Amino acid sequence: MDEDQNKTQTNPTDNIPIDLQKIADDYLDNWKRERADFQNYKKDEARRVEAIVKYSNEGLALEIIDVLDGLEIAMNQVPQEIKEKHPSWLEGITNAINKFQTVLGKYDIKRIDMQDAKFNPGFHEALEIEPGGERIEEIRAGYMLGDKVFRPTRVKIVK
Repeated sequence: MDEDQNKTQTNPTDNIPIDLQKIADDYLDNWKRERADFQNYKKDEARRVEAIVKYSNEGLALEIIDVLDGLEIAMNQVPQEIKEKHPSWLEGITNAINKFQTVLGKYDIKRIDMQDAKFNPGFHEALEIEPGGERIEEIRAGYMLGDKVFRPTRVKIVK
């Protein structure tokens, strides 16, 4: 009798019905699936948080861009006599414009390139259209944040 007790103690799984092993395997499979689902959830949440952080500064960027637009308009409106008499003053404004553009660049905000551009409603907002117009002229610069347009370029479509 002692030998029979030793056999059952050394191999306790011999007496387990096959159904219990199947149940244990099912539990293990379900656990693995849930673990994979949880890992995917964590990755998705990390991407969502990254997007929130990336796009949370959009409002501030738009305000900085408005200031930059004002400086660029001012530079384009400076009379020739002031350009000749006060070149250092203009250089200071140019430096400020460059610093604004550098700061925007650090946050992956870039101006939409208009060189050889054709009208694209995903990037441009047409304010004026001349009949038969094919070329576009920039009225106000547009900007992208990463690969997302957050301020379209305002354009005039001309012949």
